[in-house]
Amino acid sequence: MSKNKHVKQKRHFNHWLFFLVGLVVLGAMAFAGFHYFNSKSTLPREVKLTAVGDSLTQGVGDPTDKGGYTHLIRQKVNEQNPQVRMSVVNYGISGETTNQINHRVIHSKRLQSSLRHANVITITTGGNDLLSFLKANVMGNNQKQLKQRLTTYGANYQTRVARLFRNIRQLNRQAPIFVFGIYNPVYVYFPQVAYINEAVTRTNQITNKVIKQQHGMYFVSINTQLTDGQFKTTNSRKVLKKKALQSIINGNDHSSSDINELLEGQPAQSNKYLSNDDHFHPNLKGYKIMTNLLYKQMADHINWIKE
Repeated sequence: MSKNKHVKQKRHFNHWLFFLVGLVVLGAMAFAGFHYFNSKSTLPREVKLTAVGDSLTQGVGDPTDKGGYTHLIRQKVNEQNPQVRMSVVNYGISGETTNQINHRVIHSKRLQSSLRHANVITITTGGNDLLSFLKANVMGNNQKQLKQRLTTYGANYQTRVARLFRNIRQLNRQAPIFVFGIYNPVYVYFPQVAYINEAVTRTNQITNKVIKQQHGMYFVSINTQLTDGQFKTTNSRKVLKKKALQSIINGNDHSSSDINELLEGQPAQSNKYLSNDDHFHPNLKGYKIMTNLLYKQMADHINWIKE
């Protein structure tokens, strides 16, 4: 074999050797890159929930003092969805009306920033608006006048809540917003006072109506569960009302001061989903009910949350 031919064969062999080595190196790099990016993609997605509202957002009545449903929903989401890691910022202040919550949305730079960067937003409002109205009107004897006042209240509340929802949506166009309804905390104690239930129902209808006028907003109804408490069946509620009517016959007609005391959170008989401290706000069981109802709505409307 000539020397030139031997050199050519050697070069050819070297070219193939380099080519094969290159393929191995590229394959190793590709494998490492795939493993790296695939491992990064499996890291939990960071999501932020901003909760704004009144005492139900603050978590009043929660015996653990952890924030009621806001703590429980973070816990539930993280436990059932390992692909995400949810954090929660709580902007609930007890006693605030819709206008007061809206004032914070307009003027608090910190709250505005939190709302802008939120992946999920929750709202509680309306309870204190209705409470103020009921304290002034619940024991009126003129039914026609009471209905007229409720109609006026409803129109004014609709204006307030529409303004609040609009201002929050303007800060964040994308995040789904979940709005809790309200409940009747005194039903178990005064089931015969139908006007309170009527006012609660009307408030919830208005809130839901305004929600439907905004995109990506969803209503979370808690009225039936927290109003009825342990009296879940039709028969048990009939018995409850019969006892209340019998009490009136026996001379305890539940004066305006009696109902106002309860509206102020004075002790009375038990609704097992409300706090024993004030018989008004949810206890831990009540907040768990709120959490489960919220989670169901979130699972229906957010693709990274599973049922």
